[in-house]
Amino acid sequence: MDDATEREANDGLGNPLLNLQERFTVMTKEEMFKEMKEMEPVLGRGGIDIVLGKRIPGSFTMGYFFNEEAGLWEVYFCGERNDYYIEKQTGSEQEAVEELYQIAKYEYESALRHLERERQRKERMQNGQR
Repeated sequence: MDDATEREANDGLGNPLLNLQERFTVMTKEEMFKEMKEMEPVLGRGGIDIVLGKRIPGSFTMGYFFNEEAGLWEVYFCGERNDYYIEKQTGSEQEAVEELYQIAKYEYESALRHLERERQRKERMQNGQR
């Protein structure tokens, strides 16, 4: 049965799992590194630094590294007062990078929303509005 016939047999919906697989593409570690590098200017405006492959504690630092004592990859975040939080421990470097990427992407999108709100606020102020 070809794909079109299968979709027709399922009331035009097709195989939901197949459709999900078509939409979901796995990024390589290098692609995620590249995107995180592109996020840095926006994240940096909020004081957030991304560290790849090593543990460097510092205020608002996030990263991943291999913890030799535990024998696991760790994704971490340091808060305002250098409070160190382990977000995830895993045996897979790819999984650790994916977790860090998701956290960075969330912070990036939040920062963009904040910058847009600030731009709109300034525009209203210049136009004499509240």
